[in-house]
Order: sequence, then structure tokens, then C-alpha cells
Amino acid sequence: MKQVFFSIILALSISTFVFSQKMETVLVQGGTFVMGNDYSINTDEAPEHKVTLSDFEIGKYEVTFSQFDQFCISTGWEKPDDAGLGRDNNPVMNISWESAVMYCNWLSKMDGLDRCYTIRRDSLATIVLCDYSTNGYRLPTEAEWEYAAKGGNKSNGFSYSGSNNPDEVAWYYSNSAGRPHTVGTKKANELGIFDMNGNVREWVWDLYEKDYYSKSPESNPTGPADGVRRVFRGGGWSFKVGFLRLTARGYMGPNKSYGNVGFRVVKKP
Repeated sequence: MKQVFFSIILALSISTFVFSQKMETVLVQGGTFVMGNDYSINTDEAPEHKVTLSDFEIGKYEVTFSQFDQFCISTGWEKPDDAGLGRDNNPVMNISWESAVMYCNWLSKMDGLDRCYTIRRDSLATIVLCDYSTNGYRLPTEAEWEYAAKGGNKSNGFSYSGSNNPDEVAWYYSNSAGRPHTVGTKKANELGIFDMNGNVREWVWDLYEKDYYSKSPESNPTGPADGVRRVFRGGGWSFKVGFLRLTARGYMGPNKSYGNVGFRVVKKP
């Protein structure tokens, strides 16, 4: 396992890329919003608290199988299983948080940007540090994800990301026919971002801590300093409407994968 891990790191460092994979992003102008939900049955969504964020760019779409497969071909990383549901421009799924981080560094290298993540492995786990001052790709923080999903400073206060009707903006249990769908085929939200309530749930940077919101800093929070599990946000193609809340949080180990979890990327403007 260690040999494979360091082979991937080496490939990320020295590979010569003969093609480009541009990521379509949307500028999210910074601002202040209320994060969380005091009325949810899940207490980890409370308390509601004020958060102020700087400008950032976020992926217009979820990362697709086509995009992630190119990373796998270039580095030797194992391709994720699509469970027979289709690849191409469907959102990538069955990937771990660690895989998503690796992809971000690879994409930064391809686009000639500085890598955000320093990655090393000790005897127990993969250690990842993030340098937010660099211009490369990374996973959104929980706060960035929720702010973008709510429409940023263009928010109309919708219940879902871009509408009060989930069928307009999300592939989920009631309309997905039991499968993910091509990204960007539902209505975008106020910022022009697609699929933040459905298709796949999305990894974010933050470590999970149930009570973190009660002590989160107001300015550009990046999650707890310590922990084991990582957070994912949003709804997915097999989830019922009650799980599509803009404030819903999920979590699992960073080396675990699930058939309904993918990701999108962010970067500095």
C-alpha cells in the first residue's frame, strides 16, 4: 500500500502532461451569511451562526467520471467503480476523500498552478495540510459549500439550491430512476452552479465535529483542527427529499468511499 501511495505522489510530481483539462468555475463574491439550521432534527446543523467569506471560484459542475478517469490514466490511480450506472459526464462517485485531494493536486499541476495540498503518509493515516494562499485547486470548506449552494450574495432564500421545487434543481430518489445523471441537466442556482442538492453528495475539506458550529470562527472557517472523519454535503440521486437540505451534513473516514459521494473543486479567483 505504501509503495503504491508513494508511486502516485511521484507521478504527480514528475509526469509530463500532454493535454489540458480546464475546469469550468463560477466566481463567488465574498460576503456574510447565516450558516446552519436551528430547526433541523439533526443537532449537528446548529447553532445558526454568522460567517464571512472571501471571494472564491467553485466548480460549475461536479467532477465527472471522464475528468477523474483521466487523472487515473495519468497517475495509475485505480479507477472508481460506476456500479454499471455509466461514466462519461456522470458525476464521479465511489471515491474517497483522499482520492479527491489527490485529484485536486493533479489538476493544479495540469493547469500550471501551485498545489494547495501537502500530502504524506505515516504509519496510521494520510496526513494532508492545505495552504490556502496558493492558487491551485482544493476542496471547498463547509462554509464555502453552503454559501455557494445558497446562492452567495445573490441568494433568493430558496429552500433548495436555486429553487423551492427540488425537481427543478436536483436528481434525487423521486425523479432519478435509481441512477445518477449527466451533470448540469437540471436548473442552476442563482450563481450558475449546478447539482448542489442532488446527483451525488460532495466531499468538502472539513473534519467532522458535531458541535463545531458553536465555536466556529466567523471569518473564513476551515473546520476543526483535530478529528478523524471528513464531511460531505448536499443530496444524492438515491436520497429522499428530506436529505436535500442545504444545511445537511454527512461524514465518513477519509479513506472510505460510497456510491453516492463525489466532489467539486474550488480555487482562489
